[in-house]
Amino acid sequence: MNKRFSVAVLIALVFSSCNLFEPRTPEDPSNEGVVWLDPTSPDIVVENIQSTLNGGSTLYMDCFTESFVFYADSNDINEYSGYNFDDWTKAVENSTVSLLFTIVPADSIIAAEFLIDTGNPDPAAPSDSVTIYRNYTISIPQSYHSGTGTPAAGIAELHMVENDGLWAIQEWHDVRHVETSLVTWAVAKAYYR
Repeated sequence: MNKRFSVAVLIALVFSSCNLFEPRTPEDPSNEGVVWLDPTSPDIVVENIQSTLNGGSTLYMDCFTESFVFYADSNDINEYSGYNFDDWTKAVENSTVSLLFTIVPADSIIAAEFLIDTGNPDPAAPSDSVTIYRNYTISIPQSYHSGTGTPAAGIAELHMVENDGLWAIQEWHDVRHVETSLVTWAVAKAYYR
């Protein structure tokens, strides 16, 4: 009797889980290897930007508010007059960076690093908005400006806002390093706009 009951339970389990051997829905490959943390503080937003750029992930766009605006350095606007830096909204950022992600060869990665700008330390305890500064380098294999191994570099002046406990970037002001000849993130991506 005990053996019959075990067989009956086994048969019932097999028939009740018909989709046990069906393939699962695959994860989005563009997010593979990306560490995403809930952006509960401004510094986590920066960690997410770095991780999503390094992973070529569409999650990059989740770092920005819907009203996001990117501003290029005025020197870049003057020197690269053939590039369009006007009205750089979240939609423009999405299409431009998505195109950049597609040019990176499968056996390569974007290498992005964001470090605190020691001349502009983070505020101690922001409440609902904050401006933070990060020195950055971003190398994009095969890109027009970075294809030779020369990274884009500059200072990201990030204006962030908090909504329901989560932070996002509302404005990114790109600033050139005075002492370098490297292009900024604005110039590196504006070529693809």
